[in-house]
Amino acid sequence: SAPTNLAAVLQDATNSYFQRKASGDATSGETLLVVTDGEPDDRRAVIDVIIRATEKMESDSELAISFIQVGNDAGATTFLKALDDQLEGVGAKFDICDTITIDDMGDLSLAEVLMSAIDD
Repeated sequence: SAPTNLAAVLQDATNSYFQRKASGDATSGETLLVVTDGEPDDRRAVIDVIIRATEKMESDSELAISFIQVGNDAGATTFLKALDDQLEGVGAKFDICDTITIDDMGDLSLAEVLMSAIDD
């Protein structure tokens, strides 16, 4: 399978948010949506990027990351659930991750899931 280089993508997205925040162009309460089918190759780096992002935040409502897992890669599910539930235990200032698996979606379409993630 193709590599899943999630850390670089998250770094770029969070950098963009904080640059816009610094210049007054960011709206508070932004959500980054990440649709992925596999476990990232760079798990430690992904964790580090998210923790560093939380350190720059002033409240837990200013930035959220929703991971939407398509497919049923068990390793990906385990990792994404850990991002959802355990990052504060390893140094994150806020719990900003939310994970939705294909099983959680039930009969919802991907579009419906994306809309609910934005509204959450």
